[in-house]
Amino acid sequence: MSPRRRGGGKADKAGDARQAARGGKTARGGKTDGTGARRSRGRRPVAAVLPAAVSDAGAPQPTGRPRPPGQRLYDMPYSAVAPRLVNPDLGLHNLVARAGHNAAYSIDVTLLDAPDHRLIRSGVLLAHRVLDGRGEWFLTAPDWQPLLPKDRIELMGHSDLPEELADLTRPLRRRAPLGPVAALTCDRREFALRDEEGETLALLRDDKVTVRRGGLTTARYREVMITPVGAGLTEDQTAWVDRALTGVGSAAVARFPRLVSRLGAPATGPTDVPEAGPVLPEMAFKRFLGQLVGRRLRELVEADLAVRGGELAATVRVRASVRTLAAELDALAVGVDAAWLRELVDELEWLGGPDPEPAEKLAARLRGERYLALLDALVGAARAPRLGDRSSVAAEDELEGLLGAALAAFAAAVETVDVDSPAQAWADVARQLQRAEALAALAGPVLPARAAEVGRRLRKPRRRLDAVGAAPLDEAVALAAVAGLDPAAAFAAGRSWERQAGESRRGRRAFLTAAARATRKLSAAGDAG
Repeated sequence: MSPRRRGGGKADKAGDARQAARGGKTARGGKTDGTGARRSRGRRPVAAVLPAAVSDAGAPQPTGRPRPPGQRLYDMPYSAVAPRLVNPDLGLHNLVARAGHNAAYSIDVTLLDAPDHRLIRSGVLLAHRVLDGRGEWFLTAPDWQPLLPKDRIELMGHSDLPEELADLTRPLRRRAPLGPVAALTCDRREFALRDEEGETLALLRDDKVTVRRGGLTTARYREVMITPVGAGLTEDQTAWVDRALTGVGSAAVARFPRLVSRLGAPATGPTDVPEAGPVLPEMAFKRFLGQLVGRRLRELVEADLAVRGGELAATVRVRASVRTLAAELDALAVGVDAAWLRELVDELEWLGGPDPEPAEKLAARLRGERYLALLDALVGAARAPRLGDRSSVAAEDELEGLLGAALAAFAAAVETVDVDSPAQAWADVARQLQRAEALAALAGPVLPARAAEVGRRLRKPRRRLDAVGAAPLDEAVALAAVAGLDPAAAFAAGRSWERQAGESRRGRRAFLTAAARATRKLSAAGDAG
């Protein structure tokens, strides 16, 4: 771009501070660490801002950061000859290469990820970068704030990834090994476009980026950014600069492409922890179940990240998420005969743990291999649940059948018990009621009227069952417990047992009456529908 360089010399202390924040000139070289990234030569690293396409690499959606008014972006051919932007007749007298902390530099970046690029696909970029022979680890996850940092830099004291960064990304990486998936080199030059009095009208940034994968160059691209300064460029000056750049093959763009699009597959694939999508009655049951598992997986990962970030109270959200999903999957088991479904329920119940339990114990389980294996299983179930012939059935039809089966199972369980039935029989009643409630909640989006009626009819039986509380000890067990007591203490214990047994029978009788009425009305409404 035919620059005429002015200024120079070493930056002063203020310039050094700015250079530490924004980067400076790079001298390439240095040994490589175990991941294939260049190793620091031992000098203190400085923080360097990556090119926009690199720092935003992990974000699948725009971050919403405002652009300066009048800023223009150009996608320029990598090998294009820089056009002449100087035009004294229009008041563009000089194009000056910037010096000091804005001097030209080169930065080497090694992207680290699993072989399937699961971190990048989930909006997380983990990299090792070298500037002026000094290395640092870099983590950016703008779409996961505040659970993960937008930008975090760790100085490279040794070749291994810092354990704290590894722990932060563990729920998204799971058990996959980390390794270099791409290497980028960015050569940046900056210029000032000035008028005849030496006043800067606009700044021009020219980034040339080379992407290598597997030792081969897979992409080269060039991004030019023009940012007005002060009064900025006039309309004629802007038109001249635009014609000059497009004349060498540049294309004006509203936004530079994300790095994931430059990398190509598999970086462009969908995330393993998707946001919840809309639930439609006509969608296939396979997609419905995949969305259900994916939504709960997202809730679990978000709560896990909060725990890893120091919010121990977020274990409450972890437990709520896994217990909700366990109840939902267990409810589906009334009509879906799949071994993997039962295995998932067992693992979710293990993770939820007993209640009450210290938060530290659940947090410790989040750092074990068994938990990571559970996350892998949930990802697989969300992506492609194995349902056989049921996969293509409409969610509306399948859920209607499952809800009917759950209500029938609840009614049958109620009919088999009386006020003196053992605790195990009543536990089955409670489980069948929970299944019916969970299926009604699941069916809400696709069967709103039927699900609302089921939920309303089951409220009274639920209240009655919750009021029953714990069943009294078996009479033989109670007698054995008081065998060694003196007569007065044994008499008091017997009276207490009788009161508890009487309250339990009355509560159970009230529940049976409410449950029979509810199932009868729901059965009649189902037949009428």
